[in-house]
Amino acid sequence: MTMDPEPFRPTEMTAGRILPDEFVRALLLERSPEHANLPFGRRYTDMEEHFSVRLGDELIIELPRQRRLPSWDPVAMDHLHAAAQDWDFRARLPIVICEPALGYPHRFEIARWFDASTAIRSPLRTEAARDLGRALAQVHERPTGGAPLHEATGGSLITRSGQTYERLAQSSTLRSPEGAGVIPERIRRAWDDAVAVPPALERTWITGTLDPRAVMAKDGEFAGLVYWREHSVGDPINELGIATLLFGPEGVDLLLDGYGHDGAELRVQMKAIATKRALLYIHSDNPAIARLGWTRLQQMGMLTDPTQE
Repeated sequence: MTMDPEPFRPTEMTAGRILPDEFVRALLLERSPEHANLPFGRRYTDMEEHFSVRLGDELIIELPRQRRLPSWDPVAMDHLHAAAQDWDFRARLPIVICEPALGYPHRFEIARWFDASTAIRSPLRTEAARDLGRALAQVHERPTGGAPLHEATGGSLITRSGQTYERLAQSSTLRSPEGAGVIPERIRRAWDDAVAVPPALERTWITGTLDPRAVMAKDGEFAGLVYWREHSVGDPINELGIATLLFGPEGVDLLLDGYGHDGAELRVQMKAIATKRALLYIHSDNPAIARLGWTRLQQMGMLTDPTQE
């Protein structure tokens, strides 16, 4: 007599774990059975917050590794799908949002794949900054009723000061491959200057997850935005500051030209945000992300000269 195979039993979940294929398949069987028989393809594990697996030829499943709020909020997803109809750039939108299951604590998404590389793998040309700025201007719309607030950037800059100073303290002993270290007083001054002036922009809808690994590129051109888990209302300056890291100082003028807003206070606050995010990147286990962080800190004048030490 033929015995039925034992059903898959998920192992104990631990925070930040990258799930094995059997677990991902079990999640699909539980939450999206119509996709459960599609073959798995390439895995993408270079994001600290989530990992992705190609699903057949046309789809990708994206599975968080960390708690974040919001997380595919229903009001935000309704807004996203409606707003994206008028965008003039490509956006990889979720076609299925699945609820937690089998001890896995996060919502996860299935989205339609499109052929492009992340900006960290395939760097954008400086001229692409204008197109990214134009795309962010379309995302950064006035909030609508019931919109969720982004947990990390929904508040003012001053509410993020503690995290900034803590990150600076954690970075004080790090050294770049060339032997440079951060200059704490310059970084504090950049942040304090940004906090001292009123917000240059009001809160808007934001992507919520802007990062060189969520900005897509093809042949040096801007190719679109992906991964909208934290789409919500927050600080648009945060995303503009992060966007400058993709291009360096020479891309700021083009980015803001495409965005349609400029000003001295905006630039001061963008630089502070860029510095804060670069401090995060230099801790990354991803060599390309760490290199990006060190390079931008050096270009902003935030590092020591190792030849003078």
